[in-house]
Amino acid sequence: MTTAAPERGIRTAGPRVRLSRAVERAPLAVPLLLLAVVLTVATDRFLSVDNLTNVIVAAGIVAIPGLAMTLCIAMGEFDLSVGSTVSLTGAVACTWIAGGHSAGVAMVAGLLVGAAVGLINGLVVTKLGVTPFIATMAMLVIVRGVSLAYTGGRDVIVSSSTLKFLAAGRVFGIPMPVVLAVAVALAAWWVVNRTRFGRRVCAIGSNREAARMSGLRVDRIRTTVYIIVGLAGGMWGLLISSQLQKGSGQLGLGFELDAITVVVIGGTSLLGGRASVVGTLLGAVLIETIRNGLNLLNTPPAYQRISIGLLLVIALTIHAMRRNAPAEALDDV
Repeated sequence: MTTAAPERGIRTAGPRVRLSRAVERAPLAVPLLLLAVVLTVATDRFLSVDNLTNVIVAAGIVAIPGLAMTLCIAMGEFDLSVGSTVSLTGAVACTWIAGGHSAGVAMVAGLLVGAAVGLINGLVVTKLGVTPFIATMAMLVIVRGVSLAYTGGRDVIVSSSTLKFLAAGRVFGIPMPVVLAVAVALAAWWVVNRTRFGRRVCAIGSNREAARMSGLRVDRIRTTVYIIVGLAGGMWGLLISSQLQKGSGQLGLGFELDAITVVVIGGTSLLGGRASVVGTLLGAVLIETIRNGLNLLNTPPAYQRISIGLLLVIALTIHAMRRNAPAEALDDV
């Protein structure tokens, strides 16, 4: 007489539940598909091989810092200085190349500068107790100023085949930025899903004090995450300078919005405790598809920024609705 309830409890999930779970794991798959259909109808240039390659390359470039930012946001924090890091790392690398150093040494110097910015952010947040918003916003201004001072306010033009290979080269026919993005994505997925470090990052995002009381070295983990974001910002700066073959204190303006947006619309909660690597990748593809489509439709650049801002507002609204939804409603999903 007591078998009916257990059978209901272990019943295989129906198609509606399975579909809901699939959409939750990759929430951007459906809107991305719909957008592709709309752009295919709107312009015959969207599905060309060259255009799709441009979209994937651009998505790969923004996905690299986005994946690092995924860890930071999963930790319940974020880094607003990454756009300025792009500027400074590119400026340092190009200045070193122009000064006679090899491109390899110059790129390593740029990455070290990015890591140094991340380290400073981490120390200011953990040792001085400054909130991440204030600390990284201050670093955004400081690093931008350092970049402008370092270049004297001028563009540093270079001609380096080694640097150019970073953005324009191909490995087995695959664009180098895509290769780098795939490598970073695999590493990020492994860290988040298969390592103690990834679990500890999410634990800090869920409840920092509980994580500290459980014996985790919270400050060390937080600082490490900021260094990772700085390194990713450095890679972003090298890729942008590789594309343009120049360094400038003006590069990277507003880039921090892109890095945060691809993470948030991909499903990583700003409240922390959860990281979605696949979501971040889809977020990068969605943003660059929108940009590409607007370019094909000859939309002014200002509206591209507006569209990204609106996309972020929509994502934040959805997060707020989910957070405030009654438990019963969530159980029915």
